[in-house]
Amino acid sequence: MKNNKIFKIIKDALLIGGGALIYAFGLNYFFVANNLADGGLAGISIILYYIFGLDTAIVYFLLNIPLIFLGYKLIGKRFIIKTFYGTVMTSIAIKLFSNVAYVSTDKMIISIFGGVTMGMGLGIIFLGGGSSGGSDILAKILNKYFKISIGKAFFIIDFFVLAIIGYLFGKEMFMYTIIGIFVSTKMIDIIQDGVYSSKAVTIISDKGMEIKNAIMEETGRGTTILKSIGGYSGQSREAIYCVLSRHELSTMKTIVNTIDKDAFVIINEVSEVMGKGFN
Repeated sequence: MKNNKIFKIIKDALLIGGGALIYAFGLNYFFVANNLADGGLAGISIILYYIFGLDTAIVYFLLNIPLIFLGYKLIGKRFIIKTFYGTVMTSIAIKLFSNVAYVSTDKMIISIFGGVTMGMGLGIIFLGGGSSGGSDILAKILNKYFKISIGKAFFIIDFFVLAIIGYLFGKEMFMYTIIGIFVSTKMIDIIQDGVYSSKAVTIISDKGMEIKNAIMEETGRGTTILKSIGGYSGQSREAIYCVLSRHELSTMKTIVNTIDKDAFVIINEVSEVMGKGFN
């Protein structure tokens, strides 16, 4: 048990450190080198660098100190310890890659690839249970004490920073930065949820057993039989519940349409699946 705990601590530390390196590389190599910015405290640090020439890594770390202290008081020790480590590693990584640059006239390419790289880094940091500091702490505080959802909290913080960027540096920089942040957010989702997202399917049919057997035979997926009663008819029916990968969905639809065109099918997005046959 103790060895497992030590292994998890080491694994999380490596994920947070590695993610910080990837994020900082993308930030400097793509965004800073081409006069783009970011949301949150990283964006404020870059703005101060563009205006006053202040060291981005040092400013980023200093801006995080009061937030980390505040987060320790308001959120809790466990989250803040990993956040502090993530902030330190991110600051060091930003300094380490401060001189790398890929200068391009195609801002769209820069926004996309910068967003992918930065999102990949942040996603790996989150997998380690940490964060890069800044907006994450503020979002947690707003969520806990003002009942604002995490997504809305991030939007408010990023919108504030982006408004400053648009006012100081113009609408073009503002728009390309938004593209980069959007791509970064999607990349974080891919890292967190996996590339191969799954679908939960519920099928209500008079030929439920026949459909169930065909799905299991052709996809190899298990199914669960649920007893259901029609709210209008009062008739008892069997509902089939199963989780399929995205590419198996078309096979399921073909099976249902072939066996019972009148079947009632509900398809829901599944963010994560654990168990046999799924990662």
